[in-house]
Amino acid sequence: MDLEPNKGKNLIVEIQGRKFARYPIKTKLITPEDKDISIIVEEYAKKYLHAGDIVFISEKAVAITQGRAYPIQEVKASWLASFLSRFVTKTPIGIGLGSPETMQLAIEEVGIPRILTAALVGAIGKSFGIRGLFYVIAGHGARSIDGAVPYAIPPYNTYISKGPFQANEVAEHIAQKIHTFVAIVDANDFGINTLGASNGVDGKLVARIIKDNPLGQSDEQTPVGIIREIKDLREMFDRPMAIRQAELKDKEEIIKIVNLLHLDIPDFVWNQEEFVLKQISNKEYFLGEQGGNIIGVMSLSARRNKMNIETLVVKREFQSQGFGTQFIVFAKQFARDRGFDALYAYSFKEYNMTDFYLKKQFKMLDYPGSYKNHQYYCFKAVL
Repeated sequence: MDLEPNKGKNLIVEIQGRKFARYPIKTKLITPEDKDISIIVEEYAKKYLHAGDIVFISEKAVAITQGRAYPIQEVKASWLASFLSRFVTKTPIGIGLGSPETMQLAIEEVGIPRILTAALVGAIGKSFGIRGLFYVIAGHGARSIDGAVPYAIPPYNTYISKGPFQANEVAEHIAQKIHTFVAIVDANDFGINTLGASNGVDGKLVARIIKDNPLGQSDEQTPVGIIREIKDLREMFDRPMAIRQAELKDKEEIIKIVNLLHLDIPDFVWNQEEFVLKQISNKEYFLGEQGGNIIGVMSLSARRNKMNIETLVVKREFQSQGFGTQFIVFAKQFARDRGFDALYAYSFKEYNMTDFYLKKQFKMLDYPGSYKNHQYYCFKAVL
């Protein structure tokens, strides 16, 4: 699978010893003209599905297709909504019900009596230092109201929305259509709630798996994602390769492949027999293989209390097919298993690998290196 995680998000998380991949799926911009979210999910996600996958969908995407998202200027707030919104605590993730317009949607959703009761209980709770009682009493319908935020993808940076209607039923309908499990989630960078799920889905587990909001909440345009439990890292890919530790007999093949990296630099050692033999002996070289073919090679070394990718080469005929990503996934897990909390990579400027590493959730460090007057870049991925 060639799907990449969103910027700043990890592809794999571990929950109680189980590993899960979370693949965000970019779709077209969903609009109120799209009347059935299942059509979009089927078009963009179904082709990637494996048995046992869970498709998770942003509740806002569902709400938009149900006609429950509104330009903020079209929502006319009542005097009660204007009054009550003044007492709502603003949060780091947005205004919540702290605007007259979003409070108006909450009143429409749960009714005036419940909102007034929630406001009274909330006020009493605050006087005792207890926060959040308003939302407990107001319930799911009020909690699911989304306000307009400047970082959302246009035009939804000026929209407010109610939560999806009949989320469980919608999830089950989609599940029947794409033949896998489905969850509808209310997600942001500060918390996750599973609003609806098809039969057989553990909503609490889904919330834990996507706790860091892998779909993002700004302009990613990835309202759909796939959760896949990974028992073997190769299960993540449609064309998996086996990665094994290199042996001395692999020396000639490694040198041949690493020659692809050769630069006209004095003392360029990376393709020299002595250097390659040393790395093989130190158990630092790995080969990727598929169907009897060697796809590429990678060296990983622990130096100065850091795990480093020192060499990474995929043969030209196998490039742009996801094999580099497989090496990176392997390297990250290799580093984690040995207690490292970060993985470093180094690449000469001439290799043009910056975009590759940035897409793999590495950050370019501010200080470039220099070897024999040739600049190289340093990258770091937090694990």
